[in-house]
Amino acid sequence: MDYKSKIKELRNLLPIPMSEAIQLLKDNDGDIQSCVEIFKKKTIDYISKEAGCNKKTAQKYYEREKFDINRTISMIREDIYDKNYKSIAEVTADRLSKVRSWIAFVEEKDFASALDYNEIQEVIQTLLLIPETKHFGIAIQRARKIKDTIFDKYSDDLSIDEFIRRNVKLDDNDEFRKLFHSVTVSLAILKEEIIRHRRNTK
Repeated sequence: MDYKSKIKELRNLLPIPMSEAIQLLKDNDGDIQSCVEIFKKKTIDYISKEAGCNKKTAQKYYEREKFDINRTISMIREDIYDKNYKSIAEVTADRLSKVRSWIAFVEEKDFASALDYNEIQEVIQTLLLIPETKHFGIAIQRARKIKDTIFDKYSDDLSIDEFIRRNVKLDDNDEFRKLFHSVTVSLAILKEEIIRHRRNTK
């Protein structure tokens, strides 16, 4: 049997991993249609389980997303999230936009500088109001307090050496380093969560 041409034909129909395509063809005597049906059934079962939806929904999304499994699961989860979304009274579109601006500031500058963001208190309060982002709010609030303590009574008319000394002290603070790490490594997750709330908030 010419497996090479069969594999190519099968993988043109569905994005099946090479090793799995070979095994399917062997198990089904090179019958491409049977391979397609078996792979689709297996994949739809997997999507249904991972996304928490019925098989009919899984199939619809799977076909709509052109058989991209990860994107299918992601889109189903997002649509389920939107369908079941419960608004939080004090979390407005404006406040969420300020959080997104703060995240952009962190990405452009750095976390320590972003603690002096002019809307930082509102950013913190907004994060504290959202259950999924509360731990971010607590971490940023604590980091801000540490920086405020280290820079207490600091003014721009002090020497550059004093500015450097305080920044080094901040960088060397163990708790601050942990907070810095916990927020910055999860910034993409925070951004995604804010986007979810923003699209559901008028």
